Amino acid sequence: MVPRLHCAQKKCATYVQKLDASPYYLAARILNPQCRTAFLKDENKDITAEGEKKLYIVRKLWERFRDKTPFSAVPYESESISKSALQPEENLSVFYKARRKHILKQTRPQSQDEFDNYISENPIMLDSRTTAIQWWSQPIQRGRYPRLSQLAIEVLSIPGMSDKPERVFSGSRRRVPWDRTKTSTQLLEASECAKDWTVQGILGILL
Repeated sequence: MVPRLHCAQKKCATYVQKLDASPYYLAARILNPQCRTAFLKDENKDITAEGEKKLYIVRKLWERFRDKTPFSAVPYESESISKSALQPEENLSVFYKARRKHILKQTRPQSQDEFDNYISENPIMLDSRTTAIQWWSQPIQRGRYPRLSQLAIEVLSIPGMSDKPERVFSGSRRRVPWDRTKTSTQLLEASECAKDWTVQGILGILL
């Protein structure tokens, strides 16, 4: 039994090393508002040398995404924030009214980097009903981080295991019977995504 446990431990260590080299895995951890760069720091709250390497990997991923996403293609001004999604004015205290007024008025110039601004803030705790994707989908976050929120939603939407994509792939065969073999890949992908997002409750958030 002991040799088997050692073998399993060795195998897990191998996979952990592969995960640490994956920019998408590291980005998923950093783009979780409850984590950010906390796992890269030591006891003195300083980012370690190994942490700097991991942060560099994620930063390069962000820069590639940022450079291919035109700034004008995404809303970034206060008008992009849907006021209907916020709490009614009469339900807010004086402090939160002033705070919301400041958030709605702020704009983010092109010279500022969204990723640097995001990681410079402290982690926040989300309630049990809010996931990281839902947090990034909020109008305020999409207004503050127009391009970074797009990257975060894409990265955090990647399933952690392959069993879910395999089930979706198998289910696609039932959607394409022998008399519908000419269904385009784009239509098949859209229908499968819409079905899965509806079941998961994500479709309403994105819309």
